Amino acid sequence: MEETAAIAGRFAMCIKNTLNTLIPVLVVILGLFFQACAGWKSLPTLGAEQADCERLFQEMDQRVAESSVADAGTARIAGFPELRVDRFLASFAKENLTGEAYAAWLERLRQLGETTRMIEWRNLPPEAKSHLKTHSGANVEEAVNVCGHILAEQDLIYPSRRAQLLAEVEPPDAYSNWQRVFGLYFFSRWAIVEGVWRVQREMREPFVKPDQNQSAAGQLIRYTPPTRNVLGTDEVAKILEYSADNPLGIPEPSEDQLGRLFSTFAPVWAVDTADGGDRIGMVRIGGDGEATIDTNEASVYRLVSHTRFGGQVLLQLNYMVWFPARSPEAWLDIYAGRFDGLIWRVTLGMDGKPLAYDSIHSCGCYYQIFPGEGFRVAQPMDGSEPILSPMPILGPKPGESLVVTLSSRTHFIQGISEEAPESGSLTYGWRDYDDLRSLSLPDGRHRSLFDTDGLVPGSERPERFLLWPMGVPSAGAMRQWGTHAIAFLGKRHFDDPRLLEKLLRPLWE
Repeated sequence: MEETAAIAGRFAMCIKNTLNTLIPVLVVILGLFFQACAGWKSLPTLGAEQADCERLFQEMDQRVAESSVADAGTARIAGFPELRVDRFLASFAKENLTGEAYAAWLERLRQLGETTRMIEWRNLPPEAKSHLKTHSGANVEEAVNVCGHILAEQDLIYPSRRAQLLAEVEPPDAYSNWQRVFGLYFFSRWAIVEGVWRVQREMREPFVKPDQNQSAAGQLIRYTPPTRNVLGTDEVAKILEYSADNPLGIPEPSEDQLGRLFSTFAPVWAVDTADGGDRIGMVRIGGDGEATIDTNEASVYRLVSHTRFGGQVLLQLNYMVWFPARSPEAWLDIYAGRFDGLIWRVTLGMDGKPLAYDSIHSCGCYYQIFPGEGFRVAQPMDGSEPILSPMPILGPKPGESLVVTLSSRTHFIQGISEEAPESGSLTYGWRDYDDLRSLSLPDGRHRSLFDTDGLVPGSERPERFLLWPMGVPSAGAMRQWGTHAIAFLGKRHFDDPRLLEKLLRPLWE
């Protein structure tokens, strides 16, 4: 009995000591538990904001999809509704960005997302906009801005979100892989090689034999810029240097500086004009929703882009003109149709001089490049489409302008010259390219010139049936910036940030 009592006593003492040890621990645990509970009361505020923002973006996207007004110029990123991406910004995703550079890159994705989302919202019909509930009762523009920051902050703070974002970012592809598969691309592509060479020979001919003047089909009409505020090379270099002082090294001149740069490098257009289809105009959309080119108001649409070259980010100035049509050459012309356009691009080196000039038609067709001083074009050796490079351009002298001469009907570039301004020219006005993404209708609504695939409705060409196996959707149709496939053999995009880096070499190499 005594032994049993002793054992019981020792057991009781063990329980007591254990309790003395556990009680403080339990107190701490309970304290932390209640402290966490108190903290949880504030979490629904942030969580509710995030949920409200995700609901807002989801509802907006649903209405955009139902109304078929999605903008194809930028790409969505799965799981990140507040962000959009283009090929230039996608080129940073595979780099080891520092915290500051990552934050700057993320902010550009957010700004691109906000801009695109508001364009889509503006293009929605009134009935689709009604009864949309926004965060805190703010208007849609304020709500999109606030929600974009709220959601992007999570992408900035949490490493898991960063890893997910970098894994999801992929450059958009303007080619249709399924068309190439079912069109037996690897066999059928050889059938168009001779066609590519034939078109390039036709486009090169005026440069090879400049003394043999091309017979004019009509009157040569010149279109000159509204102002000539020409900056010197040193001034251009200074603007580029100062505006690139940011974590990503992206030249971002102010609005005023951009205006002066566009004016400095603005071309004079000399167009062989045989009929109304050869006149430069302004894009309008009528009450019936049909787009037209108003040739009573000659306009040049301006767009800023960037390229990556030799470890630097360079500024590009894009000048776009629109024509009512490409008139048929014969009764059956598979390349003819409504609307035609041409983009002339100037890429500026950080020294203030043009690195290169290049051009496409608005269909993405007829790419050609004119290297600047000290550079040449290196033809790709990978079996892809050859590059047309008719001549280098050293740039106009002081007091002269670069004149781009276009043919009648095809609107091919037939010559590049440097000339002093002439009297009797028409003056064109400046327009923002983004205007085309949301044009005003007579009844106050807005509509994009482009459909959800980035194509201009009504600009389809019969050639699309012939070139279907090449994987270019509706080949020959006019299309939106960001969707320009510029080769039938291989893959090339006009807005590829490494395009010029692949094509240009110094003369001494």
